[in-house]
Amino acid sequence: MRIAICEDDKASRDFEIMLIHQWAEKNQLKIIVDSYSSAENFLFESEDKIEYDLLLLDIQMGKMNGFELAKVLRNRGFSGELAFLTGIMDYALDGYEVGAVRYILKPVKEQNLFNVLDLVYEEFRKRAEEVYLLELGSDVTKIPYSEIIYVEARGHYVHLCGCAGGMNGGKFFEKEWKASFGTVSLDFEGHGFFCLRRGLIVNLLHVQKITKSECVLTNGEVLPVARNNYDNLNLAFIEFYKEKSL
Repeated sequence: MRIAICEDDKASRDFEIMLIHQWAEKNQLKIIVDSYSSAENFLFESEDKIEYDLLLLDIQMGKMNGFELAKVLRNRGFSGELAFLTGIMDYALDGYEVGAVRYILKPVKEQNLFNVLDLVYEEFRKRAEEVYLLELGSDVTKIPYSEIIYVEARGHYVHLCGCAGGMNGGKFFEKEWKASFGTVSLDFEGHGFFCLRRGLIVNLLHVQKITKSECVLTNGEVLPVARNNYDNLNLAFIEFYKEKSL
């Protein structure tokens, strides 16, 4: 889990970082914690970094306060969790506007911070189960399993076809990277994917129609179904939607 603190008081910032590391050690978790001394410093230095899962923002800072920073980040598409650090608790309505999960009263107490970290980690864990992490060198891309239409072996490469934002008006995308398809396919087990034939798995969420030899997808593509695989595919498709309806 990636956490950032934006706090202009160095003593408070160091104390909060220490508490976060204590929480991670207590729960045997690996985390990354970055700290920033101002909103302006955060905007400048974090621009090219992977999105944080949690931001702890001090409300009372210099030229740009924590709320103003949160609004800028939400407008840029930041989808992580926000928690505000404050010595004054009269900010509830402002917090709703940017989707804050909690306010932490300063000076920060261990249990209050731990409660927020527990809450955010539980959501982080759930999201991690629903997201495929595509690691290409030092770059990591989070792709929701629900957006992936199919994954196919193409020689020594893996080809992924997806659609972000829903099939109606969504944006189609493709990814291709060098890897063993057998190893990659293991990451899709238990996430609603079915093997149509060797080297080709499809997301049952994106299956529109099944025939004896073909699988018609919601994006209009038609994929081949291996001989004698129709019954298994049909059964998996039915069971998939039964589970979703529960």
